[in-house]
Amino acid sequence: MFKSIEKRVTAGRIAAACLIVISAALLGACGGGAGDAMPDEPVIAQFAADRDAYFVGDKARLTVRYRGGTGRIEPRIGAVASGAAVETPVLDSGAAYRLIVDGGGKSAAQAITLRVRFRDRFAALDVPFAGSDHAAVTTGDGAVLILGGSRGLNALSDAVDRFDPVTRTFTRIGSMRTGRSGHSATRLPDGRILVFGGASSLQIGNVADLIDERTGAVSNGGDLVQPRNWHATTLLADGRVLVTGGLGRDSAEIWDPATHAWRLAAGRMTQMRWHHTATLLNDGRVLIAGGQSDRTAYQFAELFDPRTETFVPVSSTGIEMRRLHAAHRLSDGSVLIVGGETIGTDGEIVRLASALRFDPATHRFTGAAPMAAARTMMRSILLPDDRVLLFGGETADARPSASSEEYQAEQGGKALAPMPGERMLHSVNRLPDGRILVVGGEGTGGDYRAQVLLYE
Repeated sequence: MFKSIEKRVTAGRIAAACLIVISAALLGACGGGAGDAMPDEPVIAQFAADRDAYFVGDKARLTVRYRGGTGRIEPRIGAVASGAAVETPVLDSGAAYRLIVDGGGKSAAQAITLRVRFRDRFAALDVPFAGSDHAAVTTGDGAVLILGGSRGLNALSDAVDRFDPVTRTFTRIGSMRTGRSGHSATRLPDGRILVFGGASSLQIGNVADLIDERTGAVSNGGDLVQPRNWHATTLLADGRVLVTGGLGRDSAEIWDPATHAWRLAAGRMTQMRWHHTATLLNDGRVLIAGGQSDRTAYQFAELFDPRTETFVPVSSTGIEMRRLHAAHRLSDGSVLIVGGETIGTDGEIVRLASALRFDPATHRFTGAAPMAAARTMMRSILLPDDRVLLFGGETADARPSASSEEYQAEQGGKALAPMPGERMLHSVNRLPDGRILVVGGEGTGGDYRAQVLLYE
């Protein structure tokens, strides 16, 4: 009897213990444990990249682990399952991604930043391109159109060539109505390219062409009021195109995309300008800076207001004449002006390593850190992080240069790997994968640089 009672007690104890274990398991499954997340509450366990740093043109693999909801990665990736290894688009610059998990009316998020840098080297392509003083425009699909220029023929080239960054080949897709060099080529919001000005093979220098960037088809872009060479062109915020100055010009013209008609702007610049820059500001105005002029009292800069079509001088006391420089609007809205040249007291050309920064809020110029080398007629690319890459041009020895540099307004310039051969009158364009396409140009003695380069 006692043994039977003992068995019943033991069995009861075992049943009670099992009930406690089962209850604890159920409680844990319901998220009732102290400090545990509810099952419908999103939790990110892992969001990591496969490497610490990447080169321009690479792709990253992101590992994702989460529970309690559905996940997505922003930007440009979208929905992602837990446990997946996701490949990013091509990295053209430093990038930041966020994993967001939504569930049970709540969200969890985690960010990761990918460091991306250039290898700092030039790769030569197998396709030659001999020419200089052409125009080069990046199209909406990432191709590059090379327009006209001097190509060693008896007349200036009228060719429209398209560089495909995938196949890395050139294709002739059209011809302009006249050969041109030193001309402008502005991509419009609808994908057409407006080409005008410069030196031309025929006596139609005031005629503009409209070129379809996909087919190369050419149509009439109207007639400028005045022929222009060594001018500056700006796509305005409302889609119109502004052209300022040029050799012997103190006037400006505006092109209307609705009518294809050119007309003189209501106001005139404070002086003639050529080899100057015209930079669109965030508020829609345009900073006209530098350039050569025959005016004794030199005015370095002025602002154009497209609403009133008037020019207002900018205070620039003590700033010397500067031409053939580069100008870029930075992410904070200021304008960076680097390099170029001036004329010394004895009439000699002086290449400049100095830089300026214009603040649209105060209308004032301040000095910025110097470049690594004095440089004029260089070609430049602004990167998303406000670094500027500068290639070739003429340096202090008055010769075409093979040197390149990276510039930042606060740190100044630092030398990059040199190009395989000096270049001036070339073009540079940023490709979709972040690499820089270098086409054409001339070396010492005016010989063409036919080797096409990628800076990567």
